[in-house]
Amino acid sequence: MLSEVTVFCFMASYLVALGLEVTRFLRKKNGFLRPLIFLFSFAGLVAQTAYLLNRARTTQLPPLLSSSHDWLIVFSWVLVAIFLFINLIDEELSIGLFLIPLVLALVVSSYFVDDATNALMEPSIRSWAMLHASLLVLGGVGIVLSFVLSLMYLIQHRRLKQKQNFSSGFNLPSLAKLSRLNRWALMISAPLMTVGMGIGIGLGVYVRKGAHAISFFDPVIIVYEVVWVGMMLSVIFILRTKQPNQKHIAQLTIWTGGLILLTVIGIQILSNVRILDFESWHSQIPRPVIELHDSTAERILS
Repeated sequence: MLSEVTVFCFMASYLVALGLEVTRFLRKKNGFLRPLIFLFSFAGLVAQTAYLLNRARTTQLPPLLSSSHDWLIVFSWVLVAIFLFINLIDEELSIGLFLIPLVLALVVSSYFVDDATNALMEPSIRSWAMLHASLLVLGGVGIVLSFVLSLMYLIQHRRLKQKQNFSSGFNLPSLAKLSRLNRWALMISAPLMTVGMGIGIGLGVYVRKGAHAISFFDPVIIVYEVVWVGMMLSVIFILRTKQPNQKHIAQLTIWTGGLILLTVIGIQILSNVRILDFESWHSQIPRPVIELHDSTAERILS
């Protein structure tokens, strides 16, 4: 039963939920749409949970450690769970228009990254690697939520400044509430990502002593460091300023959240495409040429 669940199953549910969110935004009388949005989102979460359980059973590894594909699926799973929780406590908040497209972007991008099992994970560091991956996911989710809250803040700020009226299906909190939630999201995600990166650096130094070295110049790692710097600048600015400009904080947070989305989605896809291109090029080389190259290299080394 679990093996029959595919990525398309829950992606289709989220697509329907997004379509209903757009319909809710365009129509004035839309009271019946909210339960449908919750139903399709919950169905997608159940299917996604079944998919992750099946992957964990197949790979014999937790999804956060098995592959980049599973890592992205877990990231999107957490976002959907948060969306459902917010939907339960606030019936009118239009956060689905912002969160569901990000969930779909993560799910779609999982098609283009490596789903091969990470067989190089040493049992001695598996628990530390799990803690590292979990903290990075939670910190990344906090940054993405801060990104969404900042986007909502700027839209609400523009809406109030120009005295625009949207449909009854598009409700946003006050600017004060959005800035307060954004502050909490940043303050929580900052220590999570900091500790996660610290553990990752320690693991990288430890693994470099073994056969499978990790490069600290990897593009994904570099962008994570840039994201961390931007996030810490935001936190320091909030703590040191008695009355910070909330609009500037929102703009800075959008840049930070955009960078982490670029890291999670774009750079991992590009890295995987580069690896696939090299493998396809290598497979097209005639075997005698490869053997000649290897024998020549052995003579040079000897």
